[in-house]
Amino acid sequence: MKKILWLLLALIYLSGCDIQHSESKVLNKPNEVPGKAFWVGGLDGGVFALIDKSKNLEPNEYYGKIYYVSGDTAYIGKMILLPKNSGAIDYLNPKIYQGWDGNTLYLEGNKQLKVHQ
Repeated sequence: MKKILWLLLALIYLSGCDIQHSESKVLNKPNEVPGKAFWVGGLDGGVFALIDKSKNLEPNEYYGKIYYVSGDTAYIGKMILLPKNSGAIDYLNPKIYQGWDGNTLYLEGNKQLKVHQ
């Protein structure tokens, strides 16, 4: 009898557990968003980003294209890496990007790519 009771309690407990996945489900990219752009955000929203680096830019400058989920452009232009002495970033690695607030692209390690004014 005790085994059945424990089994029932275990089933009730496990049925109450909700396994959640931390990976966000990203919508399909609109046609206006380049194929190489990657999702920056989470379950509550985000943007598509495409970051590039060329020899014409200063060491702490990058070129960014940020798109809303609708495909509309949020920003296109130079972005400055902060803090200034951060060194180069692995800008092609989507995993380093954490979020966008309309003016700043937040990166892991307390780094930022800020819109160039």
